Amino acid sequence: MEINNFSQSSSLIYQELAQKRAELSNIDKKELEKSTQESYDKVNISDNKYDEKDYNRVLDKFKDLDAETKTHEQTHASGAPTTAPISYNYQVGPDGKLYATGGSVRFDTSIPDDEASANVKLEQLKDASSSVDNLSSADAQIARTANLNKLLLQSQDYNQGESNEN
Repeated sequence: MEINNFSQSSSLIYQELAQKRAELSNIDKKELEKSTQESYDKVNISDNKYDEKDYNRVLDKFKDLDAETKTHEQTHASGAPTTAPISYNYQVGPDGKLYATGGSVRFDTSIPDDEASANVKLEQLKDASSSVDNLSSADAQIARTANLNKLLLQSQDYNQGESNEN
């Protein structure tokens, strides 16, 4: 029972840390966006060279991808301990603003010596990496690796149990 409460409280701490890291990342993005806007000219949609419908369609795609990317990475980060803030890849949209088009979360993949803690952490890694709808190949690889490590840990327990019986 005590291990479960510790696991839940540490999970809440990691979720809060992920949220704070996301907030810091947003501050960094805003500062980068501010400096980028100074160096890029904004598109003038009143100019006849641009079709307003196409402009809005492309802008909406950037906004949707930005929201989807941030939700995807924040979902990962809230599920397991991380070693760094969420890292986003940005692209300048037609309005001169930066939009997240990709990202990554660096999970803490160290395995605790305590077997119960190791099982909990491996389960968190597996769940966090596979918790999103659209799994990337990296997401799937992390989930497979965590599952494999968990199986290896269980097989070591099984083998130790057999040797203790003999």
